[in-house]
Amino acid sequence: MAGGCAMGIVWGSAGVLLFDPQSFPNQVFLAFVIGGMVAGAIPLLSGVAGAFPCFALPAVVPIGVRMLAEGDRVHLIMGLMVVIFGAAMFASAFQVRRVFRDAEDLRQRLTSTIEAGHALERMVRRDTLTGIANRRLFEEKLAEEWRRARRDRESLSVITADIDHFKQFNDRYGHPAGDHCLTVVAQAMAQSLARPGDVVARIGGEEFAFLLPQTSLEGAIAVAEHIRQKIVDLNLQHDASPVSQWVTVSFGVASSDQRSITSPADLLRASDVALYDAKRGGRNRTAAFRA
Repeated sequence: MAGGCAMGIVWGSAGVLLFDPQSFPNQVFLAFVIGGMVAGAIPLLSGVAGAFPCFALPAVVPIGVRMLAEGDRVHLIMGLMVVIFGAAMFASAFQVRRVFRDAEDLRQRLTSTIEAGHALERMVRRDTLTGIANRRLFEEKLAEEWRRARRDRESLSVITADIDHFKQFNDRYGHPAGDHCLTVVAQAMAQSLARPGDVVARIGGEEFAFLLPQTSLEGAIAVAEHIRQKIVDLNLQHDASPVSQWVTVSFGVASSDQRSITSPADLLRASDVALYDAKRGGRNRTAAFRA
């Protein structure tokens, strides 16, 4: 703003110093040059509140006063035209300023809308209780990683997991405690995954699923066992469980390496079959689909 004011003073002073009372063409030329500078400054200075008046007033007023000071009819008309021109420029600057302000408001609203849309998109792909991915995101990632694994001829493994005797846990300790248990277990599972591309999701009440790209069946079994032991080490009391005094989890593992698995749905079903085998085998264990 200070720079604009200084430039206005320079132009206003130039208009007075270069004003030739004996040359009407000189006076008209000065008026047009200064008027052009003022008009050209509208889009440049209107975006900053107060900047345009700081430039325009010291630029226009001196030559307008100088015209009026001549006193004759022609110069009075010229001075009046300078005044009218200045008023028109101020009105134009006001309109441009309003357009800038409206554009900035629109930009901010658009940015807020986009951010809200992104936040909503993240929310619909996250489990609201545990904070990890939900079934929708898991299925999207499964389809995406399946295509990548087929294209690159790499292994893709899926693990499904179920908290053992969770209904009895809820019956014994109540649903708030059950929600706390789900959250603690889910976060422990998420923290157990070392690679950015690995995904854990809550796909049912007490059921979870893991997606492990570039992981063989044996590698996925090792991951499942690591997570299973980590859940045991949480020492979450579960007196209603016939398996252990602590909360435990059963795991089913399947890999795209198996010939019978030809689609993402097959892979998920195979891990469910393995999970059933783990439950039937006594729970708190890991079983693998081999066919």
